[in-house]
Amino acid sequence: MANSRKYKVKRKQKPMFKQKRKKGNSVLGIIFMIILLAALVFVGYSVGKPIVEFFSGERNSPTATTEASTEPSETTENTTTAATSETTEATTAEPEPVVATGSNICYISYSSDTTDYESYVYSMVDYAYENGYGGVCVELIAEGGTVTYASSNTTATESGAVIATGISDLSDLVSTIESYGLTAYARISTLSDNIASTYDKTLAYMITGTDTRWYDDNTANGGKPWISPYSSSATEYIQSLVSEISDAGFVGLIAGEIEFPPFRNSDLRNYFSGTDVASDSRYETLISFAETVYNSFGSAKEFSIEVNAEDIISGSCEILTDTESLCTSVIYVNFNPDNIGTRISRADGTEVSFEGLSTAYLFRTVFNLVEESLEGTGVTIIPKITGCEVTDDLLSAIDLMGYETAMIEE
Repeated sequence: MANSRKYKVKRKQKPMFKQKRKKGNSVLGIIFMIILLAALVFVGYSVGKPIVEFFSGERNSPTATTEASTEPSETTENTTTAATSETTEATTAEPEPVVATGSNICYISYSSDTTDYESYVYSMVDYAYENGYGGVCVELIAEGGTVTYASSNTTATESGAVIATGISDLSDLVSTIESYGLTAYARISTLSDNIASTYDKTLAYMITGTDTRWYDDNTANGGKPWISPYSSSATEYIQSLVSEISDAGFVGLIAGEIEFPPFRNSDLRNYFSGTDVASDSRYETLISFAETVYNSFGSAKEFSIEVNAEDIISGSCEILTDTESLCTSVIYVNFNPDNIGTRISRADGTEVSFEGLSTAYLFRTVFNLVEESLEGTGVTIIPKITGCEVTDDLLSAIDLMGYETAMIEE
């Protein structure tokens, strides 16, 4: 370093030029040398130290950098920590389910061949989410009266209507459906019941003036009773089940089979002559029954009815006789090629043939006729596709007809 140097003064060396030495000058020279030596030490330390540090790697910032700029502030430390924490959390957290954005509804139907309906329903909820559906509709009362969930209704349980492998907790099911971002709908069959009506005759159609139930055929041929919209016991029974479904949290309810049995003319003449069952205005009873179901579910929720396409085309759909009196304007129209068949006779005596049509063309033809039949009624039609393979051609036909939503049985 500069401060380690030694300066030697050779006092015995003769000067080049002779001159007289003065005592004062010698003292000043010594003082001057001391000041010069101190200056050299200061300059050497100030300049030499940064150079040494630069080449030794001890510093990489200018010497003019302040202490505040070389030390990280508290804000910087907190920001760095927060960013690190967020990155770690994003890496380790489970991915959130994507909210479903589809408009179609996946229909989950009950079959007596299903060994474990509850497991089947939950698996179909997964399927609906993975395949882009916007909602699911679960069948909770099947056609014929089977109850597919753990109802606490006494008549349902004692009559054997409740299946053993049904949905154990409806509220839990709704929570699962909603956790996927799906909308939870329930579908019930109303007046087709032949289980509770066999157990309790007060729910059934009774032959006028007797204590005998009416059956839709001979018992030897598998004839069954139906529950009657004229029976207060039947109305209370359906109301109780609908209330359970509503309390579980379902957003929408679709009520099917709000219809009369296929009475023969001889039945009306021999067993119900002079009663409301044989009246031309009996459709009003169906409309009233639908409103009772609607009120039991909750007027603030979505309520709609379901009818068959072939019944609309043939003119036999009595519930739609006076659409202005209905408690809902939303109608699900069931399209099942097997039920439609190849020909339908209309009320005016004409016949419509569907011979040789593919499923997609059959759909378009059928729904053109449905729209023609319901023109001017103000109802909103939602197709329900059952009993057939849902191909790309069929989906394209639904779009071409302008239906933004369809219920599809998978």
